Amino acid sequence: MKLIDRYVKEVGKNLPLLKGREDIEKELHSTLEDMLEERAQKAGKPADEAMEVELLKEYGSPEEVAMTYNPHPYLIGPRLFPSFLKVLKIVIPIVVTVLAILTGIRAVTETSLVGAEFVDAIGDGLAGIVSAAITAAGYIVVIFAVLERLYPNAKLEELENGKMWEPADLAKEPDADAVKRMDLIFEIVFTFIGLAIINKVFDIPIFSDAFQKFVPWINAIFITQILLDIYLLRKAVWDTATRLVKIVMEVGMIIIMVILLQTPNLLIFTAESIKHIPENSSIGAQGFITFTNLSVTIALVTVIIISAIDLGKAVIGLWRSNRKS
Repeated sequence: MKLIDRYVKEVGKNLPLLKGREDIEKELHSTLEDMLEERAQKAGKPADEAMEVELLKEYGSPEEVAMTYNPHPYLIGPRLFPSFLKVLKIVIPIVVTVLAILTGIRAVTETSLVGAEFVDAIGDGLAGIVSAAITAAGYIVVIFAVLERLYPNAKLEELENGKMWEPADLAKEPDADAVKRMDLIFEIVFTFIGLAIINKVFDIPIFSDAFQKFVPWINAIFITQILLDIYLLRKAVWDTATRLVKIVMEVGMIIIMVILLQTPNLLIFTAESIKHIPENSSIGAQGFITFTNLSVTIALVTVIIISAIDLGKAVIGLWRSNRKS
């Protein structure tokens, strides 16, 4: 039965990388042998190569058979596709809008608003926006493709709420330790985009050397956030260890943001760099610097407030869980 042996090995090569490959090959080999033996009995003669060829031809190509054992024929399946589109429709417009604003600022501050320099700045900005949108979409595709394989049998409600909804749940108190997976997905996506922006992946430089000194620390916190979110996606509930990690991470973020508040010239805009803005314009060079500095301050304070809220939630959750135990 050399053909059956080779056939089973070929099917095995086309199986997805999942546990149970050897069991599938053994089961398939046994099935084919039984079918061949049954045919030989009906024909009243020993099995030969011709019978093997006929059987395997009817059974189908190795690639087709392997696909029947693949529980994930989609990159993003029908279960998660609506959520994928939801995230895509929210994230991409935000990325495009933010980068469009940055492109406009760069064109105004680095060119005289006329001539080839201005056209080149706008062209480079548009190319960067398209590249950023594609990159952000790629992040989202990768995240949902991973979720498709982490939760092969979960319903959409289970993914969003951490468990399948039941009418009896209405009588129960909400589980304070449960995570909202869709919130984690959004957090992962936006954290990836934040990493891309501060590490100049989108090639729209706005941060000064003073800010770049803090990038390694911010990268460490962002990467920790992504790893924590991925772990929570799998675990579905908060525990003492994850809350402690969250507390340390938020404290670190608050410290960095407070230091940044006290650090001048975080953006590349200086009186020299924005000399192209006419002083008789509605805002003027000095007015533009004042506006950008105020915007940075508001952004940093907003991050501090959000981190403080998340820190408070983590501390309360840790206290509540320890109190129960």
